[in-house]
Amino acid sequence: MAKTDSSATSDRKARIACIGVGMIGHVHARIADQIVDCKLVAISDTDPAKEKLAQAYQAGFYTDYREMIDEETLDGVIISLPNEFHEPVGSACAEKGLHIFMEKPVAPTIEAADRLIDTVTKNNVRLLVGHHRRFSPYVESARTMIQGGEIGRLVGVTVIWATKKPAEYFEQGPWRKEKGGGPVLINLIHEIDNLRYICGEITRVYAEVSHKGRKFPVEDTASITLRFEDDTVGTILICDCAPSLWSYEASTGENLFFFQAHGTAYQFLGTKASLDFPHLNKVFYADADKVGWQHPISIQKTGVAPADPLIRQLKHFCKVAIGKAKPRTSGPDGRQTLRATLAVLESGETHQPVNISPWRPISQ
Repeated sequence: MAKTDSSATSDRKARIACIGVGMIGHVHARIADQIVDCKLVAISDTDPAKEKLAQAYQAGFYTDYREMIDEETLDGVIISLPNEFHEPVGSACAEKGLHIFMEKPVAPTIEAADRLIDTVTKNNVRLLVGHHRRFSPYVESARTMIQGGEIGRLVGVTVIWATKKPAEYFEQGPWRKEKGGGPVLINLIHEIDNLRYICGEITRVYAEVSHKGRKFPVEDTASITLRFEDDTVGTILICDCAPSLWSYEASTGENLFFFQAHGTAYQFLGTKASLDFPHLNKVFYADADKVGWQHPISIQKTGVAPADPLIRQLKHFCKVAIGKAKPRTSGPDGRQTLRATLAVLESGETHQPVNISPWRPISQ
């Protein structure tokens, strides 16, 4: 059962349990065991072999998460399960009063996301959605520079996310060849969330989606245009079947599974200056009296010190779980990222632009 907020002002560790310790769930469990902010109390996984992992971390082990949340005294849970279980498991934990760190996406559908948000709200539970890039120093710095007006008024942004996924990626997970297993829901959702966090709300999406590269039922390439609430426009080209230097992971170095190419993934265009990402080089006219394409242009190197966003995210959740912080990515926030991402697939099927409405509580 959950702790109350009566001890939220103390320096105690957050008591956390993990539900699901597959690839990313294991990463969260390892970090939870290492950081001083957290006490990893228990692990739940339907695979009995995962008990060895719990033993290594000196944590309790359960094959049934419901038994775990009944038996253990917890502040919060980290849920890293297949998407279809996000809403039912999250809702069950919320009804126990447990604060939740939900791996992205918040849910597989908008309807399921709305049900989860409603349950969390009714039970006065805090929900953090695991869009970990919001804790990247590169993303934080770009957001500060753009929202602070350092490049003037943002007028446009362009993103390339391109890589060549190897054949074994599809052999190991044949579901990745089918609808729902492609780069839109697996990879593009990160870029959509980055843009929402840095630039503001997306209000309209239009997409052209292609299967040309591999001829699988699932998309391998998509070209997307975006409109933001302040009339900024943007483009994204995403492709998982072509060699490339240009992707967030390869250029930031935050995902060591990717070969580090150090290319440029985004360009932000402003009325006073432009900014590349993740290098954060600012391009501008140094002489205010000599502005225009015929004049020399200056480059100011900014850059930031890197840090692991997954560690920073979990430290943040520990504060959320004991009432010391509000979730950086709330349920409604994660829901809007999901809505904009699903709009890409909808537009690709209908060949029409899709408008995205602001989130409203179910009660409204």
